[in-house]
Amino acid sequence: MPPPFILFFSISMIITWIVFQLFGESHALDRPNPRKHHGSTISQIGGLVFSPLLLLIGWWLGLAPSWYLIGGLFSILLGAADDVRHLPWQFKLLVQLALVCLVAYIFWDRFTHFSFYGYTLPITKPVFIVIFTIWFVGIYNSVNLVDGMDGLAGGVMVLMFLGVSIIGNDIFSFINLLIAVLLLGFLLFNQRPAKVFMGDAGSLSLGFYMAVLPLLYYDLNWPTSSVLNMTPFVILFSYLIADTSRVFFTRLLSRKNPMTADTIHLHHLVIQTSGSYLTTLFMIFFVTLVSTLFAVLSDSLIFKQTGMLIYLALLFLFILTPPAPTYVHLISRLVGPLYTWNKESRETHRAQWPRTIMVASLLFLLMGSIFLHIDYGNMIPWQILLSLILLSFFLYINQKDKMVIPAIQIFFALFILEFYWSVTPDIFSKLFVVLLLVTLNIFTVQRIIGTGINQYSALDLLMLFITLGALGLSVAGIILNPWLFLTVSVIWFSLGFIFRRTVYLAPHD
Repeated sequence: MPPPFILFFSISMIITWIVFQLFGESHALDRPNPRKHHGSTISQIGGLVFSPLLLLIGWWLGLAPSWYLIGGLFSILLGAADDVRHLPWQFKLLVQLALVCLVAYIFWDRFTHFSFYGYTLPITKPVFIVIFTIWFVGIYNSVNLVDGMDGLAGGVMVLMFLGVSIIGNDIFSFINLLIAVLLLGFLLFNQRPAKVFMGDAGSLSLGFYMAVLPLLYYDLNWPTSSVLNMTPFVILFSYLIADTSRVFFTRLLSRKNPMTADTIHLHHLVIQTSGSYLTTLFMIFFVTLVSTLFAVLSDSLIFKQTGMLIYLALLFLFILTPPAPTYVHLISRLVGPLYTWNKESRETHRAQWPRTIMVASLLFLLMGSIFLHIDYGNMIPWQILLSLILLSFFLYINQKDKMVIPAIQIFFALFILEFYWSVTPDIFSKLFVVLLLVTLNIFTVQRIIGTGINQYSALDLLMLFITLGALGLSVAGIILNPWLFLTVSVIWFSLGFIFRRTVYLAPHD
């Protein structure tokens, strides 16, 4: 039986809504200031939903090791206290060092060698402690530092967790996919304009999960291995490492406290230069996707001396080069036309219905073809029924809110991925996918209402990059069905097209 990810998403979505209704106006409020992009007070309760859910499900199903659950719990408590009391950085660092001691104690006698880009070096216990402390504290806090825009940190984490789920066994994959699915429930409320933030309870717990990801991988996949291969994880965290390091050293060179908040992170610089929220997400999602693809392929590609030197050179180039006067402005100019192309549509209201009916008809035929070939024997009826009840309840109580669009999109995407994964699409399904793909692209070029890239949400961009990543991996030889991801993507954007033209109008960038 496939894991009930569609049920986990529905539970995450409903619990987030309930918590938002109960505590959204009173708990851990984040007020506007010159560093932040939101103009109203917003609650930081998101992390108090998806992080405890992860630990609860992991404990209930007996999947995650105890040290992973304990570290995650302490990270949630630390972040929740910081959201409410604004703890001094010295205290937070002290707690992080305690977590370092806990994890290091678990793995104290585990590793004797360290592998990086094909080089295997012996490692003593003192050296292991020093390297792990620097790694843990850096990665642990990097998620918090990137959490500066609606949908940014959550989207980056979803891309990373989806990518890394490919390289492990079933349990490791399940845990990472579970985090990604729970984050989708949070991202419904974190899209622009955000209703909730993940807060430090979310960012610090995610930071913990990322920091110990190499250890979790070997604990679940290679329990007797004495060699810790860090290559895929260093590549995976390239953006987090580079941006955090650049900011840290920039503050030191400016004789500032490196723990002091400012506006020199890459997402700050991009939005200051481009003035565009979508361009900022596009750039950072793209960098994350590229690093994730190379991390997944690191086992099949020969990353020897040349690969190591190129990677380190690019990393130092990013760290040492001022972004704004160099590549940020150039990339902003290249990306800008993509979301301004169809900002002004020439389509009249009277001409909207024929195109809407055309896309809806093709989508209906595609969905019919899919439902005819789904293996219903893999379904657990009560899980599907409960998921439908939760979704219907959510849609009913939020029927006037445009976030019902991504709620429906995510539900259908997970449903198809969950129960259509092992099915080979027939010729009719492929035909309808191609027809919808061609139709949507033509309508976009023609600047038809409902296709405006400037109307995209963080989740729309996320789906685009997930599809591109899946296609890239399938071309590289990873066993993924490209037609499956094309089908999900086409259904996603067709639903968005229909809803934008009939019921809701998304805000412009």
